[in-house]
Amino acid sequence: MAEAIDPTQSSANMFATRVTKLRKLRMLTQAQLATLIHVHDTRITQIERRTGSPPTWEQAWRLDAALGADDLLTDLWKASQRELVPDYVREYMDREQAATNLRFYAAQIVPGLLQTRAYARATLRLGQALTSDDQLRDRISRRLDRQARILRGDNPPRIRVILDEAVLARSAGSPFVMRAQMARLLEEANAGTKIQILPFHAGEHAAMGGSLTLVQTVDGSRYAYTESAFDGRLWEGRSEVNAFGLTYEQLRASALSARESEAMIRSVAKGMYRAPHRLANFQLQQPARRGVRGSRYIPRRRPGA
Repeated sequence: MAEAIDPTQSSANMFATRVTKLRKLRMLTQAQLATLIHVHDTRITQIERRTGSPPTWEQAWRLDAALGADDLLTDLWKASQRELVPDYVREYMDREQAATNLRFYAAQIVPGLLQTRAYARATLRLGQALTSDDQLRDRISRRLDRQARILRGDNPPRIRVILDEAVLARSAGSPFVMRAQMARLLEEANAGTKIQILPFHAGEHAAMGGSLTLVQTVDGSRYAYTESAFDGRLWEGRSEVNAFGLTYEQLRASALSARESEAMIRSVAKGMYRAPHRLANFQLQQPARRGVRGSRYIPRRRPGA
């Protein structure tokens, strides 16, 4: 017999017990409820017993509608997500949810809102706090659910992204994973997201210590969020936010144009990008007439061209 779940221990436990209670009140079997929300009946068992991966946002929404929970289940789902992240991340996500404008500078990896599932897996699996494959699947699921809420909501924010060239130079997962991630970036650019690359030759800058996000919410409030590999902080003071805004504009001025950036992203997608450490060895092995500059490959001019 499965161990009883204590609903007072967490919002996730409360969600599971309320699904069971509401299902029984409506005299539905697990199989019948599964049919209503378009999942296998074993998925309902997992949700009610808290085994397997946690329910997704879409599953929570469908359960709420099918059981007539009047937003109770969706509210509990949101609360359960908040409990899984540190306070500083939670504070940022609250602002992100209400954002009308988001500006990202990413120093090491593609921002979570623009990641593919495979890229998210490749980067999240290295987290020191992960203890199981189920936990990894949960984090990936939450990241993709966050993308759905922010990017495909009724009023998605305007997004501008500056990626350090290191994001392109550092392979995540496999070449296939990187190609798919670059394709996703190109799709976002075509959809209106402005993406620029800050090249290595831009040199030192004020944001070298980590990543930076600037948020403007629907009421006009502005925030800055800084993050390193192991910590983060939300900044609300006007002087601090203004200073981070100036830093961002300096990065933008040093970055490649949107067209040049798109070309570099395409070079990664096509396997033609050469990172600087590989480039140095490549140059030493080539005749002097071989045309290679910076970190982009320039093909040799053909005779008669």
